[in-house]
Parts: sequence; structure tokens; C-alpha cells
Amino acid sequence: MEEKKLYEALPYQYGRYLTIASSREGDLPSNLQGVWQNRTTGIEWGSDYHMNVNLQMNYWPTYSSNLSECAIPLIEYVDSLRMPGRVTAESYFGIESKPGEANGFSAHTQNTPFGWTCPGWSFDWGWSPAAVPWILQNCWEYYEYTGDVEYMRKNLYPMLREEAILYDQILVDSGVKITLEDGTESTRLVSAPAYSPEWGERTLGNVYENSLIWQLYEDAAIAADILNVDEDLAEHWRENQSRLSPIEIGDSGQIKEWFNETTVNLGQHRHMSHLLGLYPGDLIAMDNEEWREAAQVSLGYASAVPD
Repeated sequence: MEEKKLYEALPYQYGRYLTIASSREGDLPSNLQGVWQNRTTGIEWGSDYHMNVNLQMNYWPTYSSNLSECAIPLIEYVDSLRMPGRVTAESYFGIESKPGEANGFSAHTQNTPFGWTCPGWSFDWGWSPAAVPWILQNCWEYYEYTGDVEYMRKNLYPMLREEAILYDQILVDSGVKITLEDGTESTRLVSAPAYSPEWGERTLGNVYENSLIWQLYEDAAIAADILNVDEDLAEHWRENQSRLSPIEIGDSGQIKEWFNETTVNLGQHRHMSHLLGLYPGDLIAMDNEEWREAAQVSLGYASAVPD
């Protein structure tokens, strides 16, 4: 038993050490692996930042392991993507930000401290505009753990607000009828084209992106309420959020990954992107037994895929 405790404690403390050593205030956040490379050429992925899970996962334990100060480099890095990300938003979505106006920024799977925010040279791994809402969850957690309202006002809310405004403009009406929580009917809003990271397929919306956009609106609206600002915007965000309706249960009892999915479709590169509403998001809550059980079904199917 003592050996088991030691084996659990050592990796945990080693992870804390790596975070402390590679994510200090005034410097860049930790990345995939480049900080630890002993080569100057031929480094995999060019030591860039990947926001289709890698960068997010680096910082998931940061706050719960009492290292909130080590998250500051990540927040500052994401903030640095806003200016070049506005160029990307204009290039790919036609969203223009005028001087002094934050009308939306976009970044994708691969990005760098030099302002690289475009999708890259392959759609199949590069396209992922919802990478920004995803990494903003990591940033928002700084407020959730510290309760620092002034830091949230100055550093977190501006990013959430700008990104929510982007999605206000680029979401499209799918025409698919859904039932809202109040029992009324509407049509689902989706991002398009949507692509589940490294897996496919190209569709009019998917659970991965709609779940992340749902969480973006959730956090932005909560922040606006706390700060007592943008009342009309927050109301609009809540309206859009209600029409995202990300969670559907398929014929296998699973959380669907695509809205056109019926039974589970297992492939060579299975992941859990469609369960981001369970973790790290707040969408699939413990008090919703039906969704929780469907998430367990999805996890069971995924564990059956051979490595």
C-alpha cells in the first residue's frame, strides 16, 4: 500500500515540478515538448502550441494543484493571439475588426508566439476554430479558483466577450428543429464547417464544437453578470446558447459525436472530444442522470478500441 501511494505521489509531484519549471510569470507557457528538446533543428511540430487538447491538458491540473500563478503565462499567451487572430477571423469568416473595436478573433489547432493563428496546411488536423473557446476554459478557471474579480475584469472577460461576439456572427441556422428547455420549438445553431479533431467528418455542426461554444457563452454570461456589464449582450448569449443543444443520445445509448450519428462508429483514432461537456465543461452535470449514463456508455465503447 505504501509503495502504491508513492507511485501515485511521485508522478503528481513531478508534474507540479515540470509546471513550475516551464511556466513562470513573464515567460511563455509550457508547450508540447520543445522546452525539453536538446536539438536545434528537426523538432517535432516545431515546438509550437496545439490547442486541440495538448495545451489545454498541460494546464488542467494547474489550479487544483495550487499553482494558479503558473497559469498566468497561459492567459497572457492566449491574450497575445487576439490581434493576429482578428486577421485570421477576417480571412476565414469575413469578420472585420476596426481600430479600437474587438469584433472577434480566431485561432486553430496550431499556433505560435509569432502570431501564427491560421488553420495550417491540412484541414484534417488544422481546422479547429473552437480551439479558442476550449483554451478559454483554462483561462476562466483562474477566476473560478482565485475569485479575483479585478483580474477577471481586466484580463479574462475581454477575451471571453470578444470570442462570444465572434460566434454571435458566425453561427448558422441548421434548420434542424429542436425542443428548448421551456418546451418551445426552435432550430439548432451550429458552427460550419465543423470537424471533430483528427477524426472527421466535415459536417454542419458537431457535438465537439457546439459543446465548446455552449461553455463559452456560459462563462461569458456569468462574467458579465458578476461585473454588472453588457446586460443585453449576456441575454443574447443565453438565447444563442439555448439553441446550440449539443447533447443527443444515440441508438447505442451513447452521447452522439455527430448530430447525424445513429449507432456508435468506432475508428482507428478514437477520442473523447464529444464528451467535453462532461470534462472539463459544465454541460453534462451530475444531476442529469440520463446524460451521465450516456457518457458512461461512450466511455465504455472508446475503451474497447485497441491501441
